Amino acid sequence: MLNRIFIQNFALIDTLEISLEKGLQVITGETGAGKSIILGALRLILGERADVKAIANAEKKSIVEAEFSVSEGLKPFFDANELDFELQTIIRREILPSGKSRAFVNDVPVTLEVLKQLSQQLIDIHSQFETSNLFSQDYQFAIIDGLSENKNLILEYQSLFHQWKQQEKQLAQLKKQLEDGNKESDYKAFLLNELEEIDLDEIDWEGLQAKLTTQENAETISEALAGVFAVLMQRK
Repeated sequence: MLNRIFIQNFALIDTLEISLEKGLQVITGETGAGKSIILGALRLILGERADVKAIANAEKKSIVEAEFSVSEGLKPFFDANELDFELQTIIRREILPSGKSRAFVNDVPVTLEVLKQLSQQLIDIHSQFETSNLFSQDYQFAIIDGLSENKNLILEYQSLFHQWKQQEKQLAQLKKQLEDGNKESDYKAFLLNELEEIDLDEIDWEGLQAKLTTQENAETISEALAGVFAVLMQRK
């Protein structure tokens, strides 16, 4: 159940808070009174994309917040998405002046996809020509799931699916670590083999040391030669 709506700096609304009770609630007003703006704000709660043009004052962020009474049946969904479960759950959308938007469930940041999945179980918005949804396969499945009263089963499946995806991701990471480890092992084995094939007794250590000293002083020698060359050119 939707208990409260808070809107700030959205379209023509500076600040608005509406508290709702059980039963039928009607918001009336003449054309242009702002009814559609409230619905537009609610659509943000449903996970629709935000438009920076909706910000009334471009120097401040826009906030839409809705408080819902939720049932224990939704707890598996919260657990599956690592959200804090509260019987009074607060969903908030923020539109920043930069155009970016953020979504929160009980102050925990969430993706728009998670927000959509949750809000669709909390609120329905019916508009003109809504019957077109009947041709949507997702909508048809939602009706079947609703009639079959298997919401808990669906939530349990979603929770298990989320766990499986997490474990699949961890398995992929472990496989990559193993692959990287094998590559590193092969490379080190190659280096070891190269070192073992070197006859250390035949190495001219003094010659190598002389070359190293020359290399280390190469810049100094180069600068000195450049100076000598400059002097010779001036004498010409």
